[in-house]
Amino acid sequence: MGLEKLLSTLKKNEQKQIDDIWQQAMAEADSVRKEVAEAIVKITEEYADQLESACQKSTRNIFAEAETEARKRKLFSYQYLDEVLRTTAMKQLPKLRVINYESVFAQLVKELPDCEWEKILVNPADMNLAAKLFNKNIVQPDKTIKAGLIAVNADGKIIVDNTFEKRLERKWSHIIPELINKIEKKYGESESAEKTG
Repeated sequence: MGLEKLLSTLKKNEQKQIDDIWQQAMAEADSVRKEVAEAIVKITEEYADQLESACQKSTRNIFAEAETEARKRKLFSYQYLDEVLRTTAMKQLPKLRVINYESVFAQLVKELPDCEWEKILVNPADMNLAAKLFNKNIVQPDKTIKAGLIAVNADGKIIVDNTFEKRLERKWSHIIPELINKIEKKYGESESAEKTG
């Protein structure tokens, strides 16, 4: 169960969707840059002799607005990409059950603090596995758990969520920058509007 396996699976299964999102964002940014270039040409033709200073100021403002708009669109693209990748990663979690899962499950149990657990929630497919490690009377199925377990103490004040889903959620803020960095390296950073003008 590693980041590399998750990244590999994401690449294989969702590459086209990532490509489409990235290409759409770049096309929108290019469209904004083209509009900016056309606006600059028009302003220059109409006021070249009389308003050179004003034209330069307008050009800077237009570039600033275009850059702001391009950043906004890029941010929205990143947010959408984050949602797509997170959903895809969640869908891949059950596939990680086939890789030495009994040992992984045992390690998740070892990570629990010493406590009198009253309830252990697991995926229905893990009932027998959990019964080997806990009193079978406290093991309960939970279809929402893809892998791992949730332990609850007697008064319900201590709840330890050691599911694959929760672990991914906790690590996501570290994973997504790496994924985006790899995507940016593959497609290259877009140039700023000033460089195209």
